[in-house]
Parts: sequence; C-alpha cells; structure tokens
Amino acid sequence: MPAQLLHELTQLAARTEGLGWFAARMQSLPRLWVEPRRLPVCGKIEELADAGRQFCKLTTPAVAALAAALPRLRWQQTYTEADGFSRDWLDNYGWVNLISPEGLYQSDEMRLSIGYWGAGQHYGEHSHAPEETYLILAGQARFHSEGRTARDAGPGDIVHHAPHQKHAIDMVPGPLLAAAFWRGDDLLKKSDLGTRT
Repeated sequence: MPAQLLHELTQLAARTEGLGWFAARMQSLPRLWVEPRRLPVCGKIEELADAGRQFCKLTTPAVAALAAALPRLRWQQTYTEADGFSRDWLDNYGWVNLISPEGLYQSDEMRLSIGYWGAGQHYGEHSHAPEETYLILAGQARFHSEGRTARDAGPGDIVHHAPHQKHAIDMVPGPLLAAAFWRGDDLLKKSDLGTRT
C-alpha cells in the first residue's frame, strides 16, 4: 500500500509545475523498514478521505492511497508541549516521512512528508534550511510567507518557500492535508520557530 501512495504522489508531482525535479527522483528508491505508529490525526485523515469533499480530481488518488496506507506508516510530531503547543493542537497535527534519509523510502537528497493540521489551527512562523514546496492534497489554508501577500491555497495548489524563508500557516477554514517536498541541507533538522506568543 505505501508503494501505491508513492506511485500516486510521483504521478502528481510529475504533473505539477515546479515538482518535476522530485518526480524524476522518486522512483526506484530503497525501501527501509520503519515501525508503524498511529496518531490521533490518522482517524481524521480517514474521515477526510471517506467524506471525499475537500480535495479535487487531481489529488483524489493520492488521498485515497494515503488512507489505505495509514496502518503501515510511522506518524510523527516535530513539536511537543515543551515547545509551547497545547495538547489539543498536538492531537490535531502529525506528519509522516514517506521519503527522507530515514523515511520509508530512503533518499539523502530530498524529503517528502505528508502533514495534517486540524481546522482553525495556527502553525506559527518558522523557517528551515531546505527549500520547500507544499502541494495541497485536501482542505484549505492561508499561507503567510515572508516578502509575499498572504495567500489562500486549496487542493492542487502549490506554495513554495526558499531556504530560510520565514512562513506561517492558518488552517482557515481547514483542515489541511499537504505533501511537503524538501531539498537542500539539514533535511531532518527541526524547523526554527519564531517567537511564540
């Protein structure tokens, strides 16, 4: 089932402007064994996929493949309550590394994570060394990117961030299910959080 998810995301990247570099490198990657881990967001992703509403024809196959692969994926959280995030926020947030140096599929030159954030959540300002392109799979959110006007993005849209470009996301109306394509240095390093208020 993860193989089908990788296939669907590869096809989606190949058809999406700005993601061709990734699509060309997403095939024939070595598979690593990772112990599956379920988080509360897995149930929310299943509900989202079953509802079949907040995504478009282009992203439907990837969302369905993600729902089918959930039991075999290792869901994680970068942040904790020690970082200033509430338990409610954390229960509505999670991500999985499909491709990374330590992901289900191994690559030292890129990272492909799929993340979920619940409706109404605010993901505060942060930055990281790798270049990042979000590809929205389902839901909608407002992206705040340093040097740009805030932008609403929904299924099939992409939002690009240069290395170290500060950005934040409001899940309005949300929820947000997105694939994050990273390339560059420090692929596994935790993002630098801005001042939390």
